[in-house]
Amino acid sequence: MSQPFSCTTSVPELREIDEDNGEFWVGNPFMFSNVKENLSAYERNGCFLNDRSGSFLDMSYLSGSDNRGDSRTVVGTDIDGDGMAELLIRQVGGGAIVIYKNNFPQKSWLTISLRGEKSNSAGIGAKITVTAGDLTVRRELYPVVNFLSQAPATVQVGLGEHTKVDSISILWPSGEETKLNNVEVNQHIRVFESDGHFEAL
Repeated sequence: MSQPFSCTTSVPELREIDEDNGEFWVGNPFMFSNVKENLSAYERNGCFLNDRSGSFLDMSYLSGSDNRGDSRTVVGTDIDGDGMAELLIRQVGGGAIVIYKNNFPQKSWLTISLRGEKSNSAGIGAKITVTAGDLTVRRELYPVVNFLSQAPATVQVGLGEHTKVDSISILWPSGEETKLNNVEVNQHIRVFESDGHFEAL
């Protein structure tokens, strides 16, 4: 399938199409619904859990996420405000959007949004370091963009059993740096580049 810049463009095949092997060509994706073809190969989704020893555990079947709905994108974000990211799956068949709730045991967390002034308004590109006791977590604010979807412009930090964040350091795209100390866990905060203060959301 081609990707023309005009809805009237028709791009010729780049090579000979192997129809015996199931290949087909659509010169204009705006007309795809007219060709009666299906892009789905019915592959099952996979979901893997980091076991913290350098390997991953296949939890596709156990989690129920191994559906055959012809998925095109996945976004991880906290939908219900409990600090634990759910998975949103955008798919062609089997229901347009499927949401997998995060049912892992509840731990401490912190969600951070930014409000830039010299930097861009959402703080995209900021480098964030969160320290709680012996735990240091580094993140960069780059919302994931997938097919027909985008994650929120937030940073989610898992804090395990820690009950307080000792420090947060934000290096803004402008080069400015904001430092915060003694921040409560289990909340969503917005940090302002203008004066370095934050508010709970």
